[in-house]
Amino acid sequence: MDNLEHIDKKKLAAKAVNGDEEAFLALMDAERHRMSRIAAACLHNEADVLEAIQETVCRAWLKRRDLRQPEFMSTWLVRILLRVCTDELSRRKRQPPNGRVDEQLEQLGAERFDAKGSMDEAEQTAGRLDMDALIESLEPPYRDVVQLKYGRDMTLADIAEALEKPPGTIKTWLHKALKQLREQLSAPAPRKEEQHGKRN
Repeated sequence: MDNLEHIDKKKLAAKAVNGDEEAFLALMDAERHRMSRIAAACLHNEADVLEAIQETVCRAWLKRRDLRQPEFMSTWLVRILLRVCTDELSRRKRQPPNGRVDEQLEQLGAERFDAKGSMDEAEQTAGRLDMDALIESLEPPYRDVVQLKYGRDMTLADIAEALEKPPGTIKTWLHKALKQLREQLSAPAPRKEEQHGKRN
């Protein structure tokens, strides 16, 4: 049944990208429950949730031709929805912080950044980097999981249900995402001489 449902969504997505409004609306109805869960976890306000979903649907329709792989429409919709929710939270001027990366790693029971370096050094490195930009640099599935887990305080089980993926897959994505962030945060900052040399 799940496989048939996946095939149906894939067909609907292909038609929707090509401008089939009926297929697009049918797909939005199929995704509405998942979008509602994610928006509710982000916004905690029923009126804002409904507005966020409407805005997501509008943006998706207007940008549908930008989606080159229709089979990934569900993931694409989640990214649009997260952007809409982030815009709303920014407007409220109370967007949840990403939090310190070392605290995120502690929650997963992972090791500290680098056994050779102190936490002070790691915190100094984190201070030099823009965490939002760093998270945005992650591949879509990893970025989405990090944003939902730490930006929206969702459990792994809730994320798995929202993204319609097995909990094991979500845990793997989160582990890989944090590993990439840890590696970038523990990397030494470029020396001034090196930066000057690159300019020349």
